[in-house]
Amino acid sequence: MLTNRMPARAAALAVVLVLAAACGDDDNSARVAFSGPADRAAIAGGVDATMTAEGIAIEEAGEVRDGAGHFHIVTDAECVRPGAVIARDADHLHFGGGQSEGTIYLTPGTHKLCLQVGDGAHVALDATDTDTITVNVGINDRDDWCAVVGEVDELITATDNSSEKEFAVKQVGYENTGRLLAQLKGGIDQVDASARQAVTANLDRATSITEAWVTATDAQDVERRLEPIFAASEGESGAAAPWILKNCGVEIDS
Repeated sequence: MLTNRMPARAAALAVVLVLAAACGDDDNSARVAFSGPADRAAIAGGVDATMTAEGIAIEEAGEVRDGAGHFHIVTDAECVRPGAVIARDADHLHFGGGQSEGTIYLTPGTHKLCLQVGDGAHVALDATDTDTITVNVGINDRDDWCAVVGEVDELITATDNSSEKEFAVKQVGYENTGRLLAQLKGGIDQVDASARQAVTANLDRATSITEAWVTATDAQDVERRLEPIFAASEGESGAAAPWILKNCGVEIDS
């Protein structure tokens, strides 16, 4: 009897060990990670993010397919719970073209970035790990300040000339511009004292324009909000534009 029962026990033990190994070595979950920037990096201007994925295909949004999706970055909040639709705004960036890199615009300070994958319909996937880093955003010297002025000029031009005519898309562009303007205001001590008041006034006016876009309900509403801002600044020619051109090599609309 004893010799007949030993193989059965051995077989049962083998099954248990196999199941335990399978549970303890569950590598079926896909993984995503930031390859840049480094955690706790100090950055002025837009944050250039690069992303990697293992175990899942990164593709354009649209079709929902098993084992596929695209990147999303959530700023200053937890990643979206699995099964929920990921919002689309300046704090929920969608890389719906299947991109593995992009730029995030943030105000001065420390920010948390959470990377996750959503399916073709932007629903957060539950079979994919997430990755979280923090970045420290702000201007430290005049080179930083001038670089951010250049970014503001480029972003406004890109937003105004975008082929995306959807009002909400332009709103996000102007909200991002406002965040860069906040960085410039935070680093205003990099501007010579003789031009600081004029540059501050220019930044305040530009901020009012971005706020008009962000708070407007539609294109007609933004026009109504912008009219008094432009009227108040008509004929002004201050020292801001000449100083920025001379010191930063960036030509702005004064």
